[in-house]
Amino acid sequence: MDSVLPTKTNLMKIKSSIELSKQGQDLLEKKRVILIQEKEKNEKRAENLRNQLKDVKERAFLYLKQTNVEIGIEETNYIARGIQLDDNIDIKYMTIMGVDIPSIVYEQPEKEMNYGIAQTPVYLDQAIEEFNNLKKIIIELVGLESTIKRLDFNILKVQKRSNALKEIIIPRDQKIEKTISDALDEREREEFSRLKVVKEKIQ
Repeated sequence: MDSVLPTKTNLMKIKSSIELSKQGQDLLEKKRVILIQEKEKNEKRAENLRNQLKDVKERAFLYLKQTNVEIGIEETNYIARGIQLDDNIDIKYMTIMGVDIPSIVYEQPEKEMNYGIAQTPVYLDQAIEEFNNLKKIIIELVGLESTIKRLDFNILKVQKRSNALKEIIIPRDQKIEKTISDALDEREREEFSRLKVVKEKIQ
């Protein structure tokens, strides 16, 4: 504070700095609100998916159990080993208020049967269908949870920056402004008094 010379130029600079800091703090608060809203939206979607996950999982394993009873565990395992693994997963990013948000894109491959429909129970088809649904839900849920964590991190970071401006930087600069302003006012009073004395001596 003492290192700043009490000049009108410096007073204008510190006033401009305070104004910019206030605008920055206001923008950070708006950004924080938008990120919180986005987080809440994703949390609601994630909660719905968790509920779906529970129901779909129960159905999938029920149909699998019924399939095992109909054709036996060994035959079910044989059919399962013939199903190709798919890796049609891609991660893309979208930006929300400067924050990169991951978006998992999954394209389910066309269904290929490696078993005879006539020789297998309908439970097998139902089990496969439900496990495919389960996979899609898990993929989306993982993406949402990753997004929520990233939003949490950035909300905290924005909050810290906003607090630093509001509680440290702006008050510090306002003190500097007051010190410079008081020094200039004192200098003007001294100059006015000096000129008054000089004027009286001339008269």
